[in-house]
Amino acid sequence: MRTLARLLSTFALAAGNVLFAAEAIVGGAAPDLVDVDYRALVSRADLVYQTPASHPVEGLPIGNGTMGTTVWTTPDSIRFQINRTDVFATNKGHTGRDAWRAAGAGPADYCGGIAQVVLNVRGEPFQTGQGFLQRLSLYDAEVSIAGGGVRARCFLSSASDVLVVEVDDQRPEPQPLHLTVSTWREPEVRNGLHVAKHRFADLRDQVLVVQQFSEKEYYNGSALAAGIAGDGVRLESSTERTRTLVAAPRKGRRTILVSTAASWSAQDDVGATASRLLEKTSLQTYDALAQEHRRWWHAFWSRTFLHAHSPDGLADFMERVRNLHLYFMGSSSRGPLPPKWNGSIFVTDGDVRAWGSQYWVWTTEALYFPLFAADAIDLTDPYFRMYVKQLPACRRAAAQRWGARGAFFPETTPFDGPVVMPEDVVEEYRAIFSGRKNAKDISPRLREICSFESHLHCSTISVHTKQYSWISHVASSGAELAVQAWWRYRSTGDLRFLRETAYPLLCDTAEFYRSLAAKGQDGRYHLSGTNVHEDFWGVNDGIMDLAAIRGTVPLAIRAAEILEADGPLRAPWRELVDNLAAYPMGSDPGAKALTGGALAEDVWAAGFLKDVDGHRNPEDVWLNPVFPFEDWTLETRHPKSDQIVKKLVRLAPRFRTVFEGQPQNTAIRTPIAAVRAGCGEELPAMLAAYYPAFAPMPNGMGLFEGGGNIASQAHSVEILGSISTMLQDGLLQSVSPRPGEPEIILLLPAWPKQWQATYRLLARGGFLVSAAAEDGQIAFVEIESRLGEPCRLRNPWKGPCRLAEVGGKVRELSDDVLRFDTRKGGRYRLTPASQPPPDRAHHVRPVADSPTPSYRFTLANGRVVQGQLGRPRP
Repeated sequence: MRTLARLLSTFALAAGNVLFAAEAIVGGAAPDLVDVDYRALVSRADLVYQTPASHPVEGLPIGNGTMGTTVWTTPDSIRFQINRTDVFATNKGHTGRDAWRAAGAGPADYCGGIAQVVLNVRGEPFQTGQGFLQRLSLYDAEVSIAGGGVRARCFLSSASDVLVVEVDDQRPEPQPLHLTVSTWREPEVRNGLHVAKHRFADLRDQVLVVQQFSEKEYYNGSALAAGIAGDGVRLESSTERTRTLVAAPRKGRRTILVSTAASWSAQDDVGATASRLLEKTSLQTYDALAQEHRRWWHAFWSRTFLHAHSPDGLADFMERVRNLHLYFMGSSSRGPLPPKWNGSIFVTDGDVRAWGSQYWVWTTEALYFPLFAADAIDLTDPYFRMYVKQLPACRRAAAQRWGARGAFFPETTPFDGPVVMPEDVVEEYRAIFSGRKNAKDISPRLREICSFESHLHCSTISVHTKQYSWISHVASSGAELAVQAWWRYRSTGDLRFLRETAYPLLCDTAEFYRSLAAKGQDGRYHLSGTNVHEDFWGVNDGIMDLAAIRGTVPLAIRAAEILEADGPLRAPWRELVDNLAAYPMGSDPGAKALTGGALAEDVWAAGFLKDVDGHRNPEDVWLNPVFPFEDWTLETRHPKSDQIVKKLVRLAPRFRTVFEGQPQNTAIRTPIAAVRAGCGEELPAMLAAYYPAFAPMPNGMGLFEGGGNIASQAHSVEILGSISTMLQDGLLQSVSPRPGEPEIILLLPAWPKQWQATYRLLARGGFLVSAAAEDGQIAFVEIESRLGEPCRLRNPWKGPCRLAEVGGKVRELSDDVLRFDTRKGGRYRLTPASQPPPDRAHHVRPVADSPTPSYRFTLANGRVVQGQLGRPRP
């Protein structure tokens, strides 16, 4: 009887909890289901150096989105190189002789750097030992340094372009501070028409250097001002390339300020701008400036979160990697231009970097993939702004280079887009591009025009086989930009962005491909002689182009319908998609004849042989229909294509090499496609092997683009972007059965059952989704509707569930796809109908289990892979 009484009591208590929770929700008094200590969560990813960086490129990065530096030490100094995203020595008009190089930079191909700054504190307090500790707080975006009686802290202000440093000298005998600003070239250097100049101003209490680049009509100016607050400061020494300020010895704290400015107009006095900013900032204390700076970062970290845990610590490590990537992007992508993928604004050894100053779509976009779900969409502004500004030049490039309508975005271009050639050389260029003229016979005039811009160089001067080279006939880069612009629109519902950015990119992509495609005797549209990215050159019906058409043209049609634009274009776009050639299959002789083009007879192939049988730079292009073009998703649910995708994931060569723990030389997307295909149980091995495959340094940046050479200045965070995308897509996907159709939200589509997670991520349609994964099951879901769209959620419980609107009604849903209307600003909670709704908050208050987190993981082949962040004591 007592047992029965206890059961009845438990049942009554559970029923009371259900009633209480439901009443609280209806009454609008429900608390947040997730209570997050953002400082504790983000601080788990802090970079802690218990020994000094062995090379400047290993330093700790700080930046405000426009201006940035790494912070590193030598025994007696704290060192910086001040860089900006909007400092470029040349634009597309540069005509230096063969200035561009495939793996390096020519005599005028440099960008980013303004000057180097060294703060010498005398003595050698920052040696290994002596209490040395250097830490980057991600939550506050602030670096602290301690050692040998001297402490320092610094940040790069989110409110203005100022580096703020505070040094606290508590040694028994304080030493003078020496602040030296230096440049890395002579006061004036000429390369043909290109001129690089710098000059120091003679000021009493600050150092001011102005840098100017000019060539014909091009101009770029930048300036740096530096000073030490307080009295007893004097200018002690100077050379053509240096200036040094000295502050008298003083026990306690002193503040050092470094400001910058830049402009593309010769009419702007950037030196005066930087100097005034320095003077204005000097009126405030370090703490006051820091409080203003932290405000942006604390709000940034509270947008979304992801807390993951696994018994072996691998999930915890990868959670840190995601936060580190978001930190890098918040530090580097809030300015006029996106960060360069090679070195970003964290170069340390001058302004010449391997791979030069031009932007690759492939390497740049990887930085931005995870920002949509992370609700960091404002950080994509510089990225889309740069490319949409290039549209006029890209439209000319489509006509001049391909004889096509629409816009052609070369895979690689200067920041201001492709070169518009003089009309009198267009025919010669087209003859080389189409193979009617040997590239070796190029005229001197065309050679000069093609010597700098990467695509022109690759398609003329550096042709490898027939008329083809690495990026010469890559036609799909614009489509990649267009589909990402659609993701942004669907995440925000921003009609202005759709009208001014996403739709122009989509429309011009559709028109470009429509003019390239030709209808064959079979009644299908085919493409001829394009590159399947850098993997296969000059093929017919390349899978990347077919996927690009299927993935973007339906989006152009849908966007045109929303905007009520271009009615006459919609029918021919639809006709193109409906009659497009099928993906090549491995069983076709033409696909087999393409070296490496067919992985198996019953899966998609790379394309059909035209006249080059090359397999040059394997990037697993077979999976482009999955990612990024989303012609196939987990919601497509087509048995034949489902089987093809599942098999392709296993066959893809680069995917196999990742699983084997082999080093990689390009940030392949196959693991992302594998997660999109639902390979959750493979996720731990993928992540564990992927991270160390790219030669990561203690600060998380990879050296793979520089061939592992630490002095190449080609360090990159591509790998962090890919890992962040994999993690987020493993927890939440919002994808359509077919491109352009309404999205369906999937929870835990590729998440290991043994991994725990609590997260808040942004789904397309403007749905902010909070959920918890426990032992492979969803414990609860809360959805905030920002746009008021109908919500479609794949039922995570496979049975009846309870839908409760905070402040509204409670009802039951039971379909495979849960469909319900929402109101703008409404919050909706879903739980299994068989369980009581949560009556208390889910607390996320993790602890940092190690100052230098690491993992070791044994792959299926027995190889041990490992990763570590920070620098531990010896």
